[in-house]
Amino acid sequence: MILRAKWVVPMRQPPVADGAVVVDGDRIVAVGPVEAIRQTHTGAVRDLGEAVLLPGLINAHTHLDYTDFLGQVPHRGSFMDWIVRMAERKQTMTDDQYRAAVEKGLALARAAGTTTLVNVECSLPVITRVDTGGLRVWWCAELLDWRAPRPVVELVQEAVAVGENRDAAGGGFGLAPHALYTASAELYRLSAFMARGRQWLITTHVAESREEDDMFRRGTGLMYERYSRLGRSMTDCKHAGPVQLLDRYGFLGPECLAVHVNCVTPLEVKLLAATQTSVVHCPMTHRFFHRPTPILDALQNAGVNVCLGTDSLASCPGPQGLNLFVEMQELARIFPRMEPARILEMVTVNPARALRRAHWLGHIAPGAAADLVAVAAGGNGIDPYEAAVFNERPVLFSMVNGKVVRG
Repeated sequence: MILRAKWVVPMRQPPVADGAVVVDGDRIVAVGPVEAIRQTHTGAVRDLGEAVLLPGLINAHTHLDYTDFLGQVPHRGSFMDWIVRMAERKQTMTDDQYRAAVEKGLALARAAGTTTLVNVECSLPVITRVDTGGLRVWWCAELLDWRAPRPVVELVQEAVAVGENRDAAGGGFGLAPHALYTASAELYRLSAFMARGRQWLITTHVAESREEDDMFRRGTGLMYERYSRLGRSMTDCKHAGPVQLLDRYGFLGPECLAVHVNCVTPLEVKLLAATQTSVVHCPMTHRFFHRPTPILDALQNAGVNVCLGTDSLASCPGPQGLNLFVEMQELARIFPRMEPARILEMVTVNPARALRRAHWLGHIAPGAAADLVAVAAGGNGIDPYEAAVFNERPVLFSMVNGKVVRG
């Protein structure tokens, strides 16, 4: 199959005007100007018209379980209060309801041009039962041992068994201790050990809020007071910041996606860079909680690999959630001087690197996976990176693993 578009954006090479991509099976075999491609490759040409053809978008952090939670758990000023109300809402859910929510979320993501997702999954049965609709999913089993009735080893072993017996279907697996305030040092250490031995992903929420930062760095604040009253051991508080604690637990590293990372010191930025830990920023969730300007410049200047995620519809301030175009546009609103090409990297080449799949995801090149998405190119003279980032129209076409999933 030959796909022709007004622009092809390979990401690692300059955009190609009047470009074409040749797909054979599940791989890309050639990319270049359409005239040159037609001279060396035969076969049917699908003309996508006035479109920009991009690598499939990669969502580096989401919770598809909460797709039906839009508007149900409003933020009232306290992150700790929001967490408590989220936990109460989750207790009303069944595994079948989670499955339906995940499949609904996958459909929304597919319609918005996402081809790969890192989904933090709180219902282990969903991982083996859900229909991904052709998308690539890295299933990350969410783990909490705060007030857990079973030993840490059993919790982790159960998740590992699911990971070892799942149908990968082009995606992957990972372990996801929820956060430092709900997961113990033992859980972090064991998750990292078990995942690394299987070349899996590890991910966690960290340094997300001022309340979390106050709890661990200073031993003060609403989160510290609440957990202290509830009987949680607070011996991990007042010694170090959240990112420093993850480093002490051996959790940081090239296979780690640290999510949010809003409250960090220059030392912790250096730790993230030195350990080659990737950071996931979720712009619309940042807006939902009314947080200050994110520290993306400091992270990127230090060499940290920064990706974007949608988080969940529970923390989305509008109905257009699970849409990476919306996330990119929110980032551009906060950082109007940031180049569109740099923003687009955060949903293509950067998350591919974080997944350790840089050779075959997140770019268009011979040998790469045939994961592609096309959006409207806009009028003449519009930069193709800008047209992609600021796209507000329905996705024209998308393909995963060489199979058309939309358009």
